[in-house]
Amino acid sequence: MASARKLFPSYGSAVAQAFCHALERDGLVQNFIAGYAQEFDRRAVAATGAQEHELETTIGREALLAMTIEAREQLPRFFGKRRGEEKLDAEQAAATDAFFDQFFLTLGRMKRWTPDEMAEFLRDLDLYARMSPKHTAPRGSAKGKAAGRRDTAPPERFPFPDRCALILDPSMMEKARRAANRFHGELVLAAGTILARALGIRAAR
Repeated sequence: MASARKLFPSYGSAVAQAFCHALERDGLVQNFIAGYAQEFDRRAVAATGAQEHELETTIGREALLAMTIEAREQLPRFFGKRRGEEKLDAEQAAATDAFFDQFFLTLGRMKRWTPDEMAEFLRDLDLYARMSPKHTAPRGSAKGKAAGRRDTAPPERFPFPDRCALILDPSMMEKARRAANRFHGELVLAAGTILARALGIRAAR
């Protein structure tokens, strides 16, 4: 049974590595930028190597935030919980916290983030969590409270499409937002696929 399985902390490291590889080595971010430029004839958004690198770095960070939120929301299903509807018990919550401890440790190492950059990522993750359209705000920090515990604050507009569009092409905000919204769907699917492979969680949308 799913509830009897053990969530090892090392799984967090494996998922973090897979997220980074999907965005960088497998080209999710690069393909998104190139596809947008071609679809809307906006090649100027990445006309130089420096511009392209900057876009890939900043949009890649937003994509990691979105995928991490998806992992936080799907992970309770490892224990046989229905997504976002059932609380974890103390043992499951502790295992989930340990999973995310390793997840963030590996993420910071792979991205070569300074402690300040890691702290900023976690603050933005809290912002994403508070504005998630699927769940209300989790109590406490993103790192320590990734287990799905919730309060009753109403959800707000999910920030990824707007933030991504501002980075990508603020002069064509609506088109960039629509493209970013489609990209978010790709990120959700990618995160679900990675979790399925690493943990045996079948993505449920």
